[in-house]
Amino acid sequence: MVFFRAIFPERWPFPKPFTAILPIALSIAVSSWVALDRSKDFISHQFSPPPPRCQGDTFDYIIVGGGTAGIVVATRIANATFPSARILLLEAGGEPPIFNNVPAFDLYLLHEEANAWIYNSTPQQFSCGACDDRKSITTRGKMLGGSSQLNFMYYVRGNKEDFNRWQWEDAEGDPQWSYPELLPYFKKSEDYHGAYKDDPQAQEYHGKGGLLNVGTYDFMPGADQLLAAAREKGYPIGDYNGAKQDVFHLMDMTTQDGWRESTYRAFYKDTGKPPNLCIRKFAHVTKLLFSFEGKPKAVGVTYTKFKKEYTVKARKEIILSAGAIGSPKLLLLSGVGPEEDLKEMNIPVVMNLPVGKNMQDHTYSLVGPFLKSPAINVNFDSVPQIVTDFLFKGRGVMAAPASVAGGAFFQSPYASPAYPDLQISQFSAGLYPELPQNFNYFLGLNETILDRWFHPYHLENRDARFILLWLGRPKSFGYLKLASRNPDVNPILEPRYLEHEDDAEALLYGFKKVVDLFENTKALNTPYFQNILPGCEAPVFKSDEYYRCVIRQFAGSFYHHVGTCALGKVVDNALRVKGIDGLRVVDASIIPRTPNGNTQAATIMVAEKGADMIVEDFNG
Repeated sequence: MVFFRAIFPERWPFPKPFTAILPIALSIAVSSWVALDRSKDFISHQFSPPPPRCQGDTFDYIIVGGGTAGIVVATRIANATFPSARILLLEAGGEPPIFNNVPAFDLYLLHEEANAWIYNSTPQQFSCGACDDRKSITTRGKMLGGSSQLNFMYYVRGNKEDFNRWQWEDAEGDPQWSYPELLPYFKKSEDYHGAYKDDPQAQEYHGKGGLLNVGTYDFMPGADQLLAAAREKGYPIGDYNGAKQDVFHLMDMTTQDGWRESTYRAFYKDTGKPPNLCIRKFAHVTKLLFSFEGKPKAVGVTYTKFKKEYTVKARKEIILSAGAIGSPKLLLLSGVGPEEDLKEMNIPVVMNLPVGKNMQDHTYSLVGPFLKSPAINVNFDSVPQIVTDFLFKGRGVMAAPASVAGGAFFQSPYASPAYPDLQISQFSAGLYPELPQNFNYFLGLNETILDRWFHPYHLENRDARFILLWLGRPKSFGYLKLASRNPDVNPILEPRYLEHEDDAEALLYGFKKVVDLFENTKALNTPYFQNILPGCEAPVFKSDEYYRCVIRQFAGSFYHHVGTCALGKVVDNALRVKGIDGLRVVDASIIPRTPNGNTQAATIMVAEKGADMIVEDFNG
């Protein structure tokens, strides 16, 4: 390490084209990894006998989807029922590439078709003005670990009142869905080593010894300035997963020793592989099978693997953990959903339920850029020390997810009920020539618009900060429905971002708070970006109307879809699909309303609770 630091400067005196090379190199590497994994699995599938745990076509439990929730459910019930039960997990993807485990690569790997489902919304009327064709892009992980292998790794539970509302507004007062009853499930999975591990209240609100490591990281350029500015304004600072959510804070992430901590790594690879759990990779489930001796009962699934169709049966239950887009899509393809939508597709109706009708998602706006140092600039900062810091110490830029450097939660006047409804994250990411191209890839924003907006600063490789502001509790609801009976065709996503006027006004309130924080504190003391965003030339610069225009230009998906198989609407309080035996949904789709925070932690909690319910039924 001393040798490297002696011969290499902290920043190169001239820019290197890493921003042009890195995305291409990573794309080739990921595609090659997946192709190799698929080839190995094909050879094994064709020429090697399956291990005993995978033999036959009848299992006790079949889990559809090995993503964030599915791998938790599979491993928990396999361990709890061993050796009595045989468990089958069907996953459409394969092993996650090692490159997905490097936190700094998260943005670059969001949309790799080799291991991600990529979706576009319908053209949005009230938002996404700066998006290509006014369509919002979103992705889901198509590999073991699912979106926990793709996401920004935030560990954010949401506000305790989010879950208390589940109890009273969705679960008919059932106390098991209240925050006090759900907190133990958050803590169960957690081995907490985060930014607030020394807080006196950490033991009350965080778990120790769980399978999922929740930690922090050392490279947060500008986080100290953000927190100092918050202190100047009188904002509280502390643990946002603790007693009080509306605080400024450092970030806790699902990382361990500098690497991504996905649910696949935490619950399966690093903690033993249950001998009664069979995982079949590259198995795309296309239909649920039912028996109709009285009440409908789910008895099996059909899946395709290497262009051949297979059927497997379940003695006890089928558990859908295909995510907030995949699970409702499979239900609809199988005849479970709104009667009028199924008849439109000529799909026989098994059960008339509002599948897909309660879709919600967080939407966002970019505030900035603020031309402020320090920040990460890929063209200058990608020096050998960064690699050695990461590989030998698990530290530095490569261990920092998406250059996130602090954040906050606060409440707008439009919050109903009255608790925090806004979240911000500071991204200390410099401007560089390929940024418009990369933002188009990351967020679906129009490259030409961004090139004009950033000019000439991105050509100068200027340090900068972006604030990502998003609406935690939107009042706009959308829907998901089938576009075709073909299981390979993406469903229609109609999120209706900012359709409710309060959503735009809440974001406006947060937008002005951020601008005030940067412009009117000694710690930050940086003016709002002076270039006018193309498409917002008519309003007076920095007026409310200008900010509203910016918000509606940017607002799109923040990849947090929930509610499409909502608790109380599609599933009952035990997560069983209403009116159907032998079928549960255990993933983000059952979350009845978006929590005020990233959805990974809540999804893992749902998986922990769902697994306990399944095991309890197994034990009689």
